[in-house]
Amino acid sequence: MKKLLALVLALVLTAAAASFALAEEETIRVYTHMGAQIEAIKDAFEAANPGVKVIVDNCPYESLNDQYEVLLSSKSDEYDVIIVDGPNTAAYVSRGYLAPLTDYFTTEEIGAFSEALVKQGTVNGTFYSAPMGDSCTILYYNKALLAESGVEFDFSQFDGVNSRLTWTGLIDLATQVTKALDPDGSRGILFPIAFGQVSEVYMMNTLPNSLGGANISEDGLKVSGVIDSDAWMEALRFYQDNVNAGIFDRGLGAFEGYGNFYAGKIPFIVMTTDSYNYALAGGMKPEDIGFTYLPAFEGHEDQVATACGNWTAAVSAFSNHKETAGRFVNWITYGEGNDLFLKQESMVPNMPSRFTEELYEVNPALVIAAAESGVTSVPRAVTPGFNEYCAVLNAMWEDIRNGADIEDSVADAVAQLDSALEYYAD
Repeated sequence: MKKLLALVLALVLTAAAASFALAEEETIRVYTHMGAQIEAIKDAFEAANPGVKVIVDNCPYESLNDQYEVLLSSKSDEYDVIIVDGPNTAAYVSRGYLAPLTDYFTTEEIGAFSEALVKQGTVNGTFYSAPMGDSCTILYYNKALLAESGVEFDFSQFDGVNSRLTWTGLIDLATQVTKALDPDGSRGILFPIAFGQVSEVYMMNTLPNSLGGANISEDGLKVSGVIDSDAWMEALRFYQDNVNAGIFDRGLGAFEGYGNFYAGKIPFIVMTTDSYNYALAGGMKPEDIGFTYLPAFEGHEDQVATACGNWTAAVSAFSNHKETAGRFVNWITYGEGNDLFLKQESMVPNMPSRFTEELYEVNPALVIAAAESGVTSVPRAVTPGFNEYCAVLNAMWEDIRNGADIEDSVADAVAQLDSALEYYAD
C-alpha cells in the first residue's frame, strides 16, 4: 500500500510539475521586414531562455510602416517586439506605441551604443528603441572604369581624419574620367556622379549638414530658421548648379543609381557601406569596387557630415509580455544576439567594440564606417513628425533637382512643415 501511495504521489507531483512548466511557457511575437535574418538566430535566444518561444512574422519593407499604423493605432497586443526605423521612434512615442526600455538596459549598456544612435532612440530623456545596427554614407568608385580612362588618382592618401576628397576635387576628377571614357556620349555613361538615394533626406541632407546646417530645431517642431539658413541655401545652390551642369544625376529615380553603378554606367556614386555586398550581388568583381570617405566642402573640412541611423528593436506598449520582450530586445541589440545578427545582415555595427576583422573580411567598406562612426555621423531629424518631414523635404529636393526656384521651394517647405509640426506641439 505504501508503495502504491508513493507511486500515486509521484504521478501527481509529476503531473503538477508538467502543468506548472506548461503554464510557465511564454511566446513572444516579433514583427519585422527582416524575417529571414531573425529566424536564423532566434533559436539561440530560445536555448538561452528555456520556456520562451519566439515567433517571427515577416512583412514586406514597403508595407511595414503602414502595417504598424494599423496594428498599433488599434492598440493590438498581437506583437511584443517591433523592428522600427530609428527616426520613427519619436513619432511612435508621441502616439503611445512604444514602452520604455529603461527596465531592460543598464545605463552602461545604453552608453555602449554609438552616441548618435542613442540620440535617435531617446525621447524626452527616455530610451525607447535600441539600435540593431547603424549605417554610413561613403563614396564608391568603379576601379575598372578609372583604369580604362587612364586618369590616375591615389585614393590611399585619404585617412578620413586629416584628409579626404573635397567636392570640388571629386567633380574635377569625375569630369575627367567621364570625358575620357565617353567623349561623344555614345558609350552610355550617364553621369559622372550619382546619389544612391537621390532626393531622400537620409542622403541628401548630408550636403547642408556638411556646411554646418542642422536638420530641424532642437525641439523637433520647426524647420524655419533651419532649412532656410545660409548653410542650406548654399548646399541647395551647389546641388542644383551641378545637376544643371550634368555632373549630378537627373532623371533617375530613388535607388536607380545603384544598378547603374553596378552596370558600369556611373563612375562615382554616394551609397551606404552595405552597398558593397549589393554591388557584388549586382555582378561587380571585388577588385573593381573602390570606396573612400565622403567628400568635404572646401573650408568646411571639420564639419563634414555622414548619414547614420538604422533599424531598431522596441517593445510594443500593448505587449502582454513586456519583460520577456525587453530581454529579447537587449539580446538582439546589446547582447550576443547582435553578433549573430551582424553576420546575417551587413549593417554597420551599433557600437565601436563590434568592428572586427571578421566583419571587415565580409565587407571591407566597414573600415570607412569604423572611422566615421561617432565622428562625422549625424542622425536624421528627431521629430514626432518624421514622416511628414520626409514627405515634404524629399519633394523639395526633387523639385530643386528638376530646376525649381530654390527660394520658393524652401519657403513652401517651411510653410508646410511648420504647419504640420504644430500638431505635435504640447
